[in-house]
Amino acid sequence: MAEKTLKEIRLDKRRFWKVHIRAWERSGFTQNEYCRRNKLKNNQFTYWKTKFNREHSGPVSFVPVPTFPTHQVEQSPASSDSGLSILLGTIQIKLATNFNPSCLLKVVSILEERS
Repeated sequence: MAEKTLKEIRLDKRRFWKVHIRAWERSGFTQNEYCRRNKLKNNQFTYWKTKFNREHSGPVSFVPVPTFPTHQVEQSPASSDSGLSILLGTIQIKLATNFNPSCLLKVVSILEERS
């Protein structure tokens, strides 16, 4: 009779452990008890059980998670509008009552450079 190849030995080992893991799942015994009754090493059983579980767990996928701002600024349209607006060509800038003048200057400067 011909000796088994390394590949055949590995397949036999996989089959051996797959049969035992399936039998254990149906047995109702704890893993330790099943291993004791079948004269199996618990650490090897755990290794093969983990290996088979990883193989059958499927690919990892990412799930989109909605993000929310850490804070929200709520303004009432009636109270935040200063009634002042600036028209630069086709661009209109409406100013709130609490607008920042230095920020407005920067925005106007940038818009003038682009026109």
